[in-house]
Amino acid sequence: MRESADSVTFQISLDQSDLGQALALANLAASAGVQVLEAGTGLIMNEGARHVLPRLRSAFPTHRLVADVKCTDGGAFEAGMLFDLGANAVTAMSAASDATIRLGIAEANRRPGCAVMVDTMGSGGPDGRDIQGHVAAARRARDLGAHYAVIHLGYDERGADIRMVEDNLLLRWTEAVVAADLGIAIQVVGGLTLAQAKELPCMGITEVVISMNLGSRPLGEMRYDRLTGFTVNLSDPADREAVRTQLRQFIAEVTG
Repeated sequence: MRESADSVTFQISLDQSDLGQALALANLAASAGVQVLEAGTGLIMNEGARHVLPRLRSAFPTHRLVADVKCTDGGAFEAGMLFDLGANAVTAMSAASDATIRLGIAEANRRPGCAVMVDTMGSGGPDGRDIQGHVAAARRARDLGAHYAVIHLGYDERGADIRMVEDNLLLRWTEAVVAADLGIAIQVVGGLTLAQAKELPCMGITEVVISMNLGSRPLGEMRYDRLTGFTVNLSDPADREAVRTQLRQFIAEVTG
């Protein structure tokens, strides 16, 4: 059953390496109706969590803020630090130990409204054909107490093997996880196209992640991972308005 437009929220990945550029894109996204901001892994690595997260929290005090650090160890330390810096959610990898995931979850549960999101990237095997691998990873995340399972087709995965994109593995993984009815919130990440994003509310998924490509290209028209959000000049008013318009159109079509 398709979710109503009012129940769907949008998250944007701030995957720039420069905080100023990330803030510029975040401002455009917020003005277009995006409710959740994700501080990307590269942004946090390059600029530092103690600079990135407080700046985003100060600039967007009512937005949910995800720190995409892909934690694999030190679950309590990393999650606690990031929550204290202003994040509402922290990502951990499904490849991490039970102990790491549980410790991160314990830190989240000490703070009302905070969450750990377990990322299933790589669970489909070297060619992505192990669809049940993502189901198993999501089930384990649920059993450990995670708040989300993030079904993720990685940037390197899809760049190294275009067949993962052509065969729509991301949505095939997602369909299998949804069909398993695990009772855990689901996000879907991996350079979603507009066509893919429009399918998610039909599956009952209420949070849509807009990635670095802004979901703008039909497959076949241009390279899958064209970095639309980075090739524009965010200092140029015309380019800023073009991005804002693109985001508004994306949201309208997904919720329409």
